[in-house]
Amino acid sequence: MKNILIFLISIITFSCSSGPKVEKNFNFSLDKYLGKWYEIKRFDHSFEKNLKDVTANYSLETNGKISVINRGINLKGEEKTFYAFAKQTDTPNFLKVYPKSFPIFGAPYNVAWISEDYKYAIVTSISYSYLWFLSREKTIPSTTYEFMLKKANSLGFNTDKLIDGQ
Repeated sequence: MKNILIFLISIITFSCSSGPKVEKNFNFSLDKYLGKWYEIKRFDHSFEKNLKDVTANYSLETNGKISVINRGINLKGEEKTFYAFAKQTDTPNFLKVYPKSFPIFGAPYNVAWISEDYKYAIVTSISYSYLWFLSREKTIPSTTYEFMLKKANSLGFNTDKLIDGQ
């Protein structure tokens, strides 16, 4: 119930704030995006509070929805899992994510930037409150990280607020 309340508050926050200008990427390939991602950096927020070793796994279900499984380890060493599903919007790199426990309201999920080889991604919402740097591996080269910082800054994010996801 707590996760549902947090998610609903997030939806209200999303809809009441202006957000980053994210380019529509019509060349985005959902098939290439599917799979496991490691959360390298993120903004701190309530539904991932105190989690490390955070991953997100995206897979296509037979009904066309995208299954989303987020996992992380809390301060007690316990695994925490959050199940959701996503739907693509008319713009390929813009998704809507719905918690499986309360699938009425969806939250915007924007792949703001992705490397050509689909190894690194920057994900945002429609608010400046949410930002994730993702990678197919647990670590990223420093040059890639610096590029991602500059890209996030160019979208208007204060990257000083980023915390470790691993």
